[in-house]
Amino acid sequence: MFGDETGRPQGREIYDDYAALWHLESIGVLGLLRDGPRPCKGRKSRVAVIDTSVAVDHPCLATAIDRDLAIDFFSNRLGAFPCHPGDHRLRLDPPNLATSVADDLPETRALLGELVDRLSPGAVAHVNGVAPATSPDFSNHGTAIAGLVGARPALVEIAAEYRGAGAQALSVPLPYAGVDPFCELVPISTSFDTDPEMLILAFLYAEIIGADVVLLPRSIPDPGRLVPELGGVDLEGEDLGTLATQVEIPPRERALWDELARLIVAVSMRRPVVCAAGNSQESGGIYPANLASEHNGVIAVGAANAKGMVAGYSQAAGATVLAPGNDVETFDRVSVRLDEQQARFADRLCPPRNDNRKFSHFEIVTTDVPGRHGYSYSPYASDEPAEGLREFGSYFCRFGGSSAASAIVAGFVSLGRSLGEIDDCADGPAARNWLLSRCVPITTDEGSFLYPSWTGKVSFPDLYGL
Repeated sequence: MFGDETGRPQGREIYDDYAALWHLESIGVLGLLRDGPRPCKGRKSRVAVIDTSVAVDHPCLATAIDRDLAIDFFSNRLGAFPCHPGDHRLRLDPPNLATSVADDLPETRALLGELVDRLSPGAVAHVNGVAPATSPDFSNHGTAIAGLVGARPALVEIAAEYRGAGAQALSVPLPYAGVDPFCELVPISTSFDTDPEMLILAFLYAEIIGADVVLLPRSIPDPGRLVPELGGVDLEGEDLGTLATQVEIPPRERALWDELARLIVAVSMRRPVVCAAGNSQESGGIYPANLASEHNGVIAVGAANAKGMVAGYSQAAGATVLAPGNDVETFDRVSVRLDEQQARFADRLCPPRNDNRKFSHFEIVTTDVPGRHGYSYSPYASDEPAEGLREFGSYFCRFGGSSAASAIVAGFVSLGRSLGEIDDCADGPAARNWLLSRCVPITTDEGSFLYPSWTGKVSFPDLYGL
């Protein structure tokens, strides 16, 4: 096909350009950052990111990461500190070792005791010499998330061997910023194993270090909550959720899973816990986003595309807010939303009644693992040079999903704390209420949702077809 009634080419992979920071402009933050706001004096807003590891040496993240506090629970049950050598003895001063968050959770309270002992003065960085599992191979998602929250613009010198013989030193600007470039990021890296202990320890650690915002841009594989609608359904006297479980869960593990859900809510009562709501149109959100309510500080985040429409993979139902994200095609009984620029669009038998006008090809741009790892690969097969930059394309990537949207919201809440809009003494529900007060209601034929806006106005840059 060469064009539709508007004359716009179809099926030709001809896409409009878009600004890499459109998501910041959409929520009213880009202009604010350009004006050079002054963060409050004192400690920076601290964002605990429970995800995969992060490329801490990325130029736009290097000054944002708290290297002393970054921890890895993937490699070691009680954590290893990836930014310290194996023989280094920690000099941490966690401010909240006496937390009472686990007082009513016996298994969690025992784990808290172990973790407090682990963090006591004189502890070693790597228990039993086990190195942290924070290789660039593992750091794709965490690096993308960290950039959306708190990346800073950077000026990087080109590596000497790529400047040419006799060439003078030359620096390249990387003008990228997260929503809160004043915050402090603490990567708490975990795996996706079905291990409740690891995630309990991650949330306890976020509590111990006094995080202002806790971000969980993923689901938790609790075997009793993967399909939450089965739980509590009686089938001839037995619980349907238990009957649907493929492997019997030992009593202690079941207790840990139950305590983890209670712990997340308990932590959210003290500090906001921002969660991704899922990428499969889940009604009510994935776990633990589906714990969100007006009575706690859990914030469930779905995604809206650059046209102001609910993203094809998201839902407004059950989400606390929707934030900028990418989009996907849909073809089901509810909606047909196809990309008319897709190369084989003409061969796809698109029905005459469709929602193609709602599709947006705009994606979210964020930081990526530099070099040959990450989502965006380097043209060079070798590792990055020890010093300097040889190419910058691999330093950034296209991203999306409710993961990206949740990171943007976590940065938004953190910015509220950094600029003094949220009181230092505000707890999780208070921070959630502040966020809601900074949202604009948006109504579409797919439903209504709240969308964060620093200025009270929003903009959506992809206007084609609307």
